[in-house]
Amino acid sequence: MDEKESILFLGDVVPHKLFKFINHYPTVINLECPITMVGNPVPGKINLNASENHLNTIFNGKLISVSLGNNHILDYGKKGLESTLNELEKYRISWFGLNLKAEDNYQPLILEINQNKFAFLSAVCPSTSPVIDIENGIHLDTLDIKELIDSIIELRKSVNRIVIYIHWGAEESSYPLKEEIVKARKLIDAGADIIIGTHAHAPQPIEKYKNGIIAYNLGNFIMPALKNIPTYYDERGNPQSSYNKNLMLWNRISWGALIDMNSMEFKVKKYIFIFDRVFELPFTPLDKYIQLRQNLDHDKYEQIIQKHLKKRKIYRRIRDYINNPHIPNLVKNMVWK
Repeated sequence: MDEKESILFLGDVVPHKLFKFINHYPTVINLECPITMVGNPVPGKINLNASENHLNTIFNGKLISVSLGNNHILDYGKKGLESTLNELEKYRISWFGLNLKAEDNYQPLILEINQNKFAFLSAVCPSTSPVIDIENGIHLDTLDIKELIDSIIELRKSVNRIVIYIHWGAEESSYPLKEEIVKARKLIDAGADIIIGTHAHAPQPIEKYKNGIIAYNLGNFIMPALKNIPTYYDERGNPQSSYNKNLMLWNRISWGALIDMNSMEFKVKKYIFIFDRVFELPFTPLDKYIQLRQNLDHDKYEQIIQKHLKKRKIYRRIRDYINNPHIPNLVKNMVWK
């Protein structure tokens, strides 16, 4: 493959502070939060934001575009979004996955790179509990396979490659859901070239399917641990709760899909963020999840996922207990009932 013709596709990024990352490639990410110090938090959810814009520095000026099609980009309403778009404009970073007019849907970003035209689309699955729309008709595209296929067919007439970022997946899982595999392959069959999944906060398989490439979930490229953050605001802007979530190993490791946009050859890059740096690794403990090994026709595929998630839930509880030793409520109730 020719790395001079390649783009590096990465997963979820919350640029909450400055990270050092050695980057040589034009890069596309999922910007998982608004960059803002203004705006009112949308009530009734966990709200994320970055107070400063570190994107250009982190990616060494090579960030060419970001997907905004996710469940947090509208967390601080119109003012938070306007701040984000202004911050992207400062460094001429393009974006896709957001419609600024009520009548628009699946508006593509078209970039011309090395005399080739690339179309970028984005969709968010309702299962991720997104804020879909705010005032003045501004809205995200919810995942609708039929509408996406119609867009792909129309775009195929005028561009060389079609890239679709989809925000979906079972959180914490390194296995894609069966229906996601079916949908992603349908989009490739319809003429899409590259499907990039985000949201699961854990890396999942990357496969070559026919003439296309599917990365079911790339994982967290940069994501903060959530420690007592105010959440579930009421209509007056007062938090009704707080939220804690430590980072497990699978939350720190991610894949990068480095794809030659001419030949469609690709390499899987492996990263971990720690100590304010992003390191590229030769191998990771999660490498067994890079290939899609399970037989989807097997009746027990969903059971495999549930068993996998149950194990990770137990590991997280053990880690949380080590960090904060305490008597579990279940034991308290048994002893002092």
